[in-house]
Amino acid sequence: MAEGGIQWISEAFDTYCLTFARGLGIAELVRRMGGDAGTIREGLTADEAMDWSFEKGSVARLGTCGGWAFALEHWSAEGMERRTLRDVSRGTEAVVYLNGGAPPRWFLYAEDGRIMGDFEPGIETDQLGGDDPGRLVPAMQEVGLLLPDGTAAPDVNEEIKILEMGERHFGLTLPREVVEHGPLAAVSFAPF
Repeated sequence: MAEGGIQWISEAFDTYCLTFARGLGIAELVRRMGGDAGTIREGLTADEAMDWSFEKGSVARLGTCGGWAFALEHWSAEGMERRTLRDVSRGTEAVVYLNGGAPPRWFLYAEDGRIMGDFEPGIETDQLGGDDPGRLVPAMQEVGLLLPDGTAAPDVNEEIKILEMGERHFGLTLPREVVEHGPLAAVSFAPF
């Protein structure tokens, strides 16, 4: 799949919960998120996944790119559940973005079952959450979310900046054409 960073997702979708897990396959990511890998459907576009979500509830489109598995939920946020994120990151690392359509946006980073850092853009360094929030400070400063003194940078596009941080710091990327217009595997997280 061709790669294209992740900043473009802010233009393509009004809402999303985007979960990345380094080095996992799609089936393992689904299992760790609490789904049944045996129910993965192939070849759903974003519109088809939306139709399926009306019937099933939480639906994620799935893929791998740049060494990371991803689950893109357009209308749910299973990936934001802290227990889920801990499970997803066991033995690896995971990144989750949430854009519910209106601020706040949210970013979480977990490693080996621990949430190391989480924040909503616009907060100060001392307001960062997680077990090791200072780990994210250099990356946040690099993209302009935080000023050198640890205060929030004024007048920045916070959604773009947290997506840019994922590209630069974690090497996150998605195949834009396929994610935006093409078919991807999909799974419902609804109870059976």
